[in-house]
Amino acid sequence: MNRLSSVFVVFVLATSVTYVSPRMAPIDTKRELIYQVDSDSTRYDLWLEFDGNDRPLQYTAEIFTPVCYSNKCYPVFIDFYWDLLGNFDRYEMPDGKILTKLDHLPFEPADYEQMQKILRNPNSLLKNFAVEELVVGAETAESKGVDAVTGATSKTIQNEVISGAVYSCYTLWHLAHGEITDLIRTQTSERVSDALLLDFLRSKNHRYQYWAVDRVLETERAFSSPFENPLLALLGSDNLFVAEYLLAKVPLSAWSVPERQRLLMQTYLHRPYRLQLKVLERMKGMVLEESVVKELISQIPASNPAQRERIMAVVESQPKLSRATIGLLDGMAEANQLKPFWR
Repeated sequence: MNRLSSVFVVFVLATSVTYVSPRMAPIDTKRELIYQVDSDSTRYDLWLEFDGNDRPLQYTAEIFTPVCYSNKCYPVFIDFYWDLLGNFDRYEMPDGKILTKLDHLPFEPADYEQMQKILRNPNSLLKNFAVEELVVGAETAESKGVDAVTGATSKTIQNEVISGAVYSCYTLWHLAHGEITDLIRTQTSERVSDALLLDFLRSKNHRYQYWAVDRVLETERAFSSPFENPLLALLGSDNLFVAEYLLAKVPLSAWSVPERQRLLMQTYLHRPYRLQLKVLERMKGMVLEESVVKELISQIPASNPAQRERIMAVVESQPKLSRATIGLLDGMAEANQLKPFWR
């Protein structure tokens, strides 16, 4: 049966319930039932959970699925958690439930930790294999006493599975990273609001930040309240990749505003070297305020050759230079042996 064919949408606001996470104290959490799946192979309820301020927090699914091998099936009950964009976060075991290996041997604590790592890897090689490619025939597997891996692929996937639990790893990984992630992303997109976008921009989750940058820049309000300040604040992000992403995504026309140009100049002065070079490369396509051009020129003595070359390229790209700026350049040229292109 096609799993999607068994999915139906239910919008039911659940009453306040309490759940216990190993990583946090019990909290009252509102949940909304989003989807239910009841197929021949899998059953789960997908919930959207809200924080104490009624803002979306995470998605969770209470899953039942059989894990089958050697004509035997063992039931697995497990709870999955995803962030609001469908990125798998963690699993938790319901009270009284365990994961097992072949012959129903219970997982050791190290196996549970390894399973977390396996399920958190969205690029696992498990996505490239069909289940029949992973394991040998039932009689061979049982004779070896392990959830065996074929000789052709054992070296390839040995770091992607737990010995004795290949089927479990494969089944659970495909649940964690399968079609449910698209369902989650669609749900979040349909619920997008200013409050959610602001939360994402201010989040420490870089995936949220990338997504929010794209969504905010699609609007006509990116450079007005309430988005402009938190959007441009990402230039100061601890994650340089986020800062670079914003720098590349903001259209050149948006940098025509003097205040934003000064912010860009401050970014150059105070951010790490890698981002400094990116700022200079971006500035080359801008018509800059004279004060910003002069500030750039003043940085030449302290610059290394790569920075100096880019600063001069920015200055050279300006359609007009004032006499005062040219005078400043003359002094820098004499002191730093610069080619006087401006004459």
